[in-house]
Amino acid sequence: MKRSEKYLKIKEILDNSPDVIFSINSNGTITYINKSFTKVLGFKPEEIVGKSVLNIIEKEDDFKRCLKIVEEKDFCPDQEVFLKTKNGKKIRVIKKVKGIKDKEGKLKQIIVNARDLVYLDLLKEKLEEYAESLEFLIEDRTKQIREIKTFLEDVISSTPDMLVVIDKNNKVVLLNKSAKELLHKNGDFLKKVKIITSENGEKPLKEFIRDFKEKDKSKTYNCVYTDGNSEIPMFVVVSPLIHDNRLTGFIIILKDISDLKIKEEKLALYKTIFENTLDAIGIADSEGRYVDQNRSNEELLGYKINEIKGKHFSEVLKIKDPVDVWEKLKKEGRLRFIATITNRKGEEKHLDVVAISVKDENGKNRYYVGIKRDITDLVKREKELKSLNEQLKKRLYTDPLTNLPNRIKLIEDLKEIGSPKLAILNIDDFKEINDFYGHKVGDYVLKKLGEMIKNFLPEKSFNVYRLSGDEFAVLSMRYIPSAEFEKIVNSIIYNVQENPITYKDYEIHLSLTAGISLENHNILNKADMALKYAKENKKPIVYYREELQMKELYETNILITRKIKEALRDNRITVFYQPIFDNKTGKAEKFESLVRIIDTDGSIILPGSFLEISKKARLYPEIAKNAIKRAFADFKDLPYQFSINLSVKDITNREITELIFEHLSKPFYKNRVMFEILESEGMENYEEVSGFIKEVKNLGGKISLDDFGAGYSNFEYILKLDVDYIKIDSSLIRNIHSDIYSQIIVETIVGFAQKLGIRTIAEFVHNEDVYEMVKAMNIDYSQGFFLSKPKPLEELFK
Repeated sequence: MKRSEKYLKIKEILDNSPDVIFSINSNGTITYINKSFTKVLGFKPEEIVGKSVLNIIEKEDDFKRCLKIVEEKDFCPDQEVFLKTKNGKKIRVIKKVKGIKDKEGKLKQIIVNARDLVYLDLLKEKLEEYAESLEFLIEDRTKQIREIKTFLEDVISSTPDMLVVIDKNNKVVLLNKSAKELLHKNGDFLKKVKIITSENGEKPLKEFIRDFKEKDKSKTYNCVYTDGNSEIPMFVVVSPLIHDNRLTGFIIILKDISDLKIKEEKLALYKTIFENTLDAIGIADSEGRYVDQNRSNEELLGYKINEIKGKHFSEVLKIKDPVDVWEKLKKEGRLRFIATITNRKGEEKHLDVVAISVKDENGKNRYYVGIKRDITDLVKREKELKSLNEQLKKRLYTDPLTNLPNRIKLIEDLKEIGSPKLAILNIDDFKEINDFYGHKVGDYVLKKLGEMIKNFLPEKSFNVYRLSGDEFAVLSMRYIPSAEFEKIVNSIIYNVQENPITYKDYEIHLSLTAGISLENHNILNKADMALKYAKENKKPIVYYREELQMKELYETNILITRKIKEALRDNRITVFYQPIFDNKTGKAEKFESLVRIIDTDGSIILPGSFLEISKKARLYPEIAKNAIKRAFADFKDLPYQFSINLSVKDITNREITELIFEHLSKPFYKNRVMFEILESEGMENYEEVSGFIKEVKNLGGKISLDDFGAGYSNFEYILKLDVDYIKIDSSLIRNIHSDIYSQIIVETIVGFAQKLGIRTIAEFVHNEDVYEMVKAMNIDYSQGFFLSKPKPLEELFK
């Protein structure tokens, strides 16, 4: 026979085979199909040849795994799979896969032989028919029976399930390949298979067969197969063989369902998670009608599933613009939004909603899942935070004695005015009034004077402030000529002198001195300078002018700059440390690092005298780096935490932050270093500050928000910046033992911090009364001169 004829003959056999036969190349492209392929799956050659095999298989991963095995072994083990027909129907088949490689050993083609299991079921029925008629067959059909037996054995051997035929004495008369492996491995496997029934629990298969009645029909059971120390879950089908109404044996089919059990366990796990998650989950069909919900969804909305099943979600979940939300979800497949609803009980709920679509195998939206997180408490807390911020802002911007705006408010207002004019008014010899009449009368005078100044002003375009002690300020809130402003200030001074304050039977006469500045830049400092000049030269009113920049101030700046440079050159930048005490144990647990300069005569120059000048002279970064290096070196071998003060400018200075990260990366500094960030400075650089904090925390450092309550305080900073400590500003601690307003603000700060697990530190604890009040208010730590002054390292632990 010629080669071409042989090829045609083989092709004819393949074309007419009852099995579904097709070939694919290594890229997964179908290259050949037989007639059974078209008959069973519905695809004509011109519709499927040249197309991807993914058009007929259910899972791409199954193809990839099989391809990998064929590349390694030239074949893929028999496996039960599903093939997809042209109309989307699934057909269960047993497949055989064989690889064809070229001379170089590369995979060229893959031949797939798939047998429809429906066909096997029909075949089994035919076998039973054949079995019933075996006794009537005559001798001359023996050969045909043998052929049929061989064919049946081939069919049985190709079945992936374990198939065993035994007689009534439990002797094995027929078994397939899978069963042979089991029998070879475990001998009498009948003892190792235990059938599970609701009536009798576990029962060995051998005993089960022994008790089988002739009238009993084929049954399917769950069973376990003992393999050493493990148990394999299986399905078992036991079918009796009946001849002449007599039980002659059994057909036993075992199927390993380990994968199915795993899937069932996963499904049970998913169901448990679904039912018990705190997030409310509702499931709707492709039309948006409820089909299921979990327990949290029922508790949130107040409806049981049978009350809402079949209803459109918009009837139950009263959200804004439900039509728009629905259309957007269908289009995008995923949606997140904040919604406010009213549940069945009439409660208003704020929800963070994530809605997603679940697609079927054809990519169509089958279900929609809405995951709702109740953020009502969070929204409520945000409102409370806003209210707290407003209260704190009011307290911090208001002088508690006179109820006038304070210096902090003046600084804020100056930022908003285009052409301000400012006068600072000081009561002459106010100390004498306090000494003569007492502080109670002094406070009364201050309150009355604030009212008088306010009443003397001609209109609402002026604000009156109490700055501190016996100083008040008048600020024009709109443009007025300088002459008019001077006239108003003179009028205030004159009226105060002419109208004494009456307290009981006393008339208290006052006189005022004023410093005025009409310039935008640095207006407050310039008015202060004018007032100082007026007081020193006993003038009632002085306007700021350049000549008031005192020569000695200029000379002082030059002197300090020189001292800083010499200190940097001679290594005379040093650090003092002030202990921070635990209010419960009374022990010093932390130490704040405070930079100092040692002068040539051995005296100590405090930072208030040189830091601002160093910034103007651009020497500050070198001072900061020296102080940071010194602090890390001093505490390297000490068993204490220490803190370093940083400004936002320090954080944005790359050299300083790299120096910090270099030291923090060393293991002996982990969890021992705290960075105190000034709360009132530059928090608009939030991204940079936040990035620095995250890196510090990654390296084991801690963060403290310094001077909290000093004018720019905002509870949002605490949440955003993820701080570990809040250091309450000295302005709130100084008089906390006697100032009810300070107590209210501090109680708010401490309560808020405790809810978030943040520790609090009171600074400026300067006497015993303040210390006792701080402890009574449950502040965690105290720091101040009453407990210990800052000291050099060598004196710290004496």
